[in-house]
Amino acid sequence: MRKIAAKVLKQISRVNARKVIDLNEYRQQKIVTEDLFRQITTTETAINTGYDPLHAVYIHCQNLLSILVEALQAIPEPALSRFFARIEAADDAYVPSSPPLSPLTKSYFQCWLLFDLTAGLNKETLTTIIIDLANQLGVPKAMVDVMQTMQDSRMGIYELMGHQGDNILLRELTGTEVIPCICPAGYRGTRPGELWFVRVLPPVLVPFTYSVVFTTPYVLSPDKHSWEAYLNRTVSQKKTKTTANSLENLMKQGLSENYWHEFIFQAYVNHAPDVIYLQGLPDVSSSRPHHTDVPKFASRLPNSPFS
Repeated sequence: MRKIAAKVLKQISRVNARKVIDLNEYRQQKIVTEDLFRQITTTETAINTGYDPLHAVYIHCQNLLSILVEALQAIPEPALSRFFARIEAADDAYVPSSPPLSPLTKSYFQCWLLFDLTAGLNKETLTTIIIDLANQLGVPKAMVDVMQTMQDSRMGIYELMGHQGDNILLRELTGTEVIPCICPAGYRGTRPGELWFVRVLPPVLVPFTYSVVFTTPYVLSPDKHSWEAYLNRTVSQKKTKTTANSLENLMKQGLSENYWHEFIFQAYVNHAPDVIYLQGLPDVSSSRPHHTDVPKFASRLPNSPFS
């Protein structure tokens, strides 16, 4: 068990004795999620969830995580308090919602705070803490496996390769695999070669053969070659203040805690209900339309992200 999770476990026994943590909402959500998993793995008929069934699996597990994270806020552990203070500061600064209030969507921000924001020598996240405490919290293994898949995920830059029936075909910019996906936001792209900045979650459980674009797509410009050049000069075996030592680290943590938040804010140019458009590169400030309008990590007025 990792260090912060071990500290939290010690506090949980004390807190439970005083009945401070209320897990009733978690228990109710767990029953619903267990029923969904059972239906998906035992029936060949369509699952009536209102969502694509794979998307529903991820939504239900994210809901469980969010409920457990809320319960953890009652635990008097300084390491947890620092986590929540950082999340609150980012929430105040970026007002995650949807354009025009904020170009940081709730789907993007929730994934960041659950899976990407780290603390300690072991780079623990709120999700790794919950995974480490899964036995004590009574989280079934099948759900833990899905949570681990979500924890392992990250944002990425993908090229739209085309369509195959209902599926969208994406290829990560530095990769070779063409990934069939669904996009629950509804956006299907306008042309092959379009670049998407998204979090793609792979198929989990036996029936699925496609992935899910879990966040509302950010469509990027300039072109593919400009972004490939950015990655080539930013990913280096020798990490400095202006480089990351792997693509995974760059996409998951950026070069600073608010690296990708700031890029999204400063690069925003337009939106539609199912997509947000960004212009510019993270390391060329003059390429971003709002690079002089938005001070780094400062509070934004609620009526405009660029005030």
